Amino acid sequence: MSDQPSVAQDQPAPLAASARPSGQRWPRLWGPRMWKLLALAVVLTLYRFWVVKHSGISLFFDESQYWDWSRQLSWGYFSKPPLIAGLVALSTSLFGSGVLGVKALSILVYPLTALAMVGLARALWPTSSGVRTGIVAGALFLTTPVVGLLGLVASTDGPLMLCWTLAAWALWRAQVTNRLGLWALCGLVVGIGIMDKYTMAAFGLTAIWALWGVHGPKRGLLRLGPWVAVLVAAAVVSPNLWWNAQNGFPTLHHTAELTAQSGRHGGFLTLLEFAAGQLLMLGPVTLVAALWLLKQSANATGASIPPSQWAASSQMMPPSQWRASSPVLPPSQLNMPGAREAAHGEGRPQAIRTSAYYLASMSSYRFLWAMSLPLLLIALAQAFYAGAHVNWAAPAMIGLTMLVASRLSQPLVPLAAPRPKQWLAAVLISNLVLTGVALHAKDVGGDKLPSKLDIMVRMRGWQEAFEQLAPVMEEPTIAGLPVLADQRLLLSQTAYHWRRFNPKILAWNPKNLRQDHYQLTQSLSNKVGQDMVLVTNEANPTAILQRFAIVREMKSVVVPTGPDRNLELHVFFLRGFLGYDEKSYLEQSGGSHNAPVDE
Repeated sequence: MSDQPSVAQDQPAPLAASARPSGQRWPRLWGPRMWKLLALAVVLTLYRFWVVKHSGISLFFDESQYWDWSRQLSWGYFSKPPLIAGLVALSTSLFGSGVLGVKALSILVYPLTALAMVGLARALWPTSSGVRTGIVAGALFLTTPVVGLLGLVASTDGPLMLCWTLAAWALWRAQVTNRLGLWALCGLVVGIGIMDKYTMAAFGLTAIWALWGVHGPKRGLLRLGPWVAVLVAAAVVSPNLWWNAQNGFPTLHHTAELTAQSGRHGGFLTLLEFAAGQLLMLGPVTLVAALWLLKQSANATGASIPPSQWAASSQMMPPSQWRASSPVLPPSQLNMPGAREAAHGEGRPQAIRTSAYYLASMSSYRFLWAMSLPLLLIALAQAFYAGAHVNWAAPAMIGLTMLVASRLSQPLVPLAAPRPKQWLAAVLISNLVLTGVALHAKDVGGDKLPSKLDIMVRMRGWQEAFEQLAPVMEEPTIAGLPVLADQRLLLSQTAYHWRRFNPKILAWNPKNLRQDHYQLTQSLSNKVGQDMVLVTNEANPTAILQRFAIVREMKSVVVPTGPDRNLELHVFFLRGFLGYDEKSYLEQSGGSHNAPVDE
């Protein structure tokens, strides 16, 4: 599609004179409704802090690894770009290295995302009712099960969803105004998002659609703005690409392995499970409310928005562009209150009907779908091909949440128009109850609760287990020795829970693999004669023990984390490493060796 002519060139003089109708301004963000949203955000954030502090959980092993990364900041790591490590480093510098200190800033990212959604809604629908829709969307987002659960964990999902929201705002404003600064801002946010998680690159599909699908002074790629965004994003990501190039592109290989060569099994059943997980992330009642209200809106008729609610635009589209753009409103949206009048230009002054903001708002719903569907379809295809984690499409929840909010509090109606407040209350309350049941199932069910019903079971028991094993590290013959393990799970948890000893962490890697961060950077060298401490979940790890001259079991612990689940750890003192194989030992020692000796 060819680029549209600039508005300044085609603007008739009388129309330009009415570019800012008297009394029009951007709708105000701050007011009683926004303060209610802030109050909700504060209450939920304090509640999540309390849950972390009083639920007896420690860190998930990914969190422990991020904490370990944060002690040695770099432009990249094996499985992730560097932003999460930087966020954890900042969080621990502000709040300490305890469990809550590691998670604190990640928890705070979600309220920021809710506020960003208000700004996005005001950009999509620059009316007072549009701001109210954004506030409802923010409240809905904060109460969704996906935020209720992910909001307790230091992960890449929180920053990713924030960047997704901010990038959508910048993209929309850049397309509507074609301002170079907004295009650069869009590229900056996308670049930061990619530095958090490569999933952010999927936002490019949304951007490609918006270049032609959203009204603006120009469309398509034959202009400077979109290319500035690409260059800025590339500049932000370039340090991580350089790090990957210096280290054999481990992050890219890891990401490709997860998507194209996953060890999980896909299939139709896996696809259904993933789809059901997406519905649960949004909330079952949320889906029911959205479908019911969408059906009800088919028979609804309403008044047009008062002109005073619309934001003034310094860019005014000529009438020829407005008439040609009328069909962009799909038939399914013509039943929205005031939509038919909008499509025919009824009930609005010429300055509003030709406003760039007003024209763009007609494609706002399709923009929200474009924010969600591409990533959802990619994740669904991945689930069918090789399986997918339920959070892999988390950013799609932003657009879906705003679409649901536009049904619960419509943006293109007068402020006094009736709203389905009962449905809004039902959605918010049901989401909070569902999340509360999931988080407090252990409190209600006690020690008899099956482990599969305890969503935090994999974060339980680690603190107690390592506390019981800690005296081993204080023995004079062992103090200061490196700690060896053969699993990333054990390496990361050992590094965090024995942080006061600050041990050197070594990965057992006889085949010289590069399948995780520790194998890439901290593998045990094939040098004979080394002494160390082994942490393992096996009572008799023969493959490791037989490669040391002297073996002594120091201590074992078993911590129940459920009626059908225990956390079992064993610590061994190992002296005289014999190399990974017989050949290595003979080459370095020049002689034979005897079998390991148990002290």
